[in-house]
Amino acid sequence: MKITAQQYAQALQETLEQTSEKDQDKVIDNLVKVLEANNQTGLYEDIIKEFELLTQKLAGIKQVNVTTATDTDEKLIIDNLNKLVGKEINLTKNTDPSIIGGVVIKVDDTLIDGSIKTQLNNLQDKLKE
Repeated sequence: MKITAQQYAQALQETLEQTSEKDQDKVIDNLVKVLEANNQTGLYEDIIKEFELLTQKLAGIKQVNVTTATDTDEKLIIDNLNKLVGKEINLTKNTDPSIIGGVVIKVDDTLIDGSIKTQLNNLQDKLKE
């Protein structure tokens, strides 16, 4: 049975939580050895990403992805989202001209699509009815 990046990240987080700082390098070395033994070294970067997401989640930091049609002021977005979410956020910002305008926000598993493209598509569907 192959172990997933999420499972490795969970095990790494739990192990590091119980390990003194001076021994944490040994834990990472052991992880690399296990990955090599299981021929899964290609998962290392995915494990680190999953570990970071897990650490942020445990710290109460929300993962937020924002897509806008043009490059916008990141500080303004972060300030407003911090007020809305009520917690510290980790922002990933994307630019996608195809949404025409507005914003698409994903907070954890919740998607808020306020793009003009979606509004135009919805209007088109209603006019067809």
